[in-house]
Amino acid sequence: MDTTPPLSWEICVIDTGDTVLLHVRGELDLATAPELEALLARLTSRRCELDLSHVPFIDSTGINLLTRHHRLAQKTGGHLRVVAVTRAVRRVLDITGTSTLLLSEPGTPRPKTTPISRRTAVLPGPASSSSFRPA
Repeated sequence: MDTTPPLSWEICVIDTGDTVLLHVRGELDLATAPELEALLARLTSRRCELDLSHVPFIDSTGINLLTRHHRLAQKTGGHLRVVAVTRAVRRVLDITGTSTLLLSEPGTPRPKTTPISRRTAVLPGPASSSSFRPA
């Protein structure tokens, strides 16, 4: 089985110093989860926010990935929360009972960002390596 991420898969990483914001674009499933897994594994002790507002589909592999990394982050002093989702992803989170675990509460203050310290990296699909590429 080919698990190479499709061309429409992309992760944009914005590191503000205090928080790492990950904008994910494309389906989060068996084919794409390993790339997000590798990235989150390097960020377990950091405060991370996931923007899934451009994720039209998530399967059990994606749900498992998010819940595992949420728990691992808590154990290592980090934090992982989902700050934006599509209607389809929200429905899956609700059905699986993981929305209360993963989604940030409405009105929860977001960390201040400092544009001066911001680094951005874009990790496109199959052509990407395991390291950050500055955008």
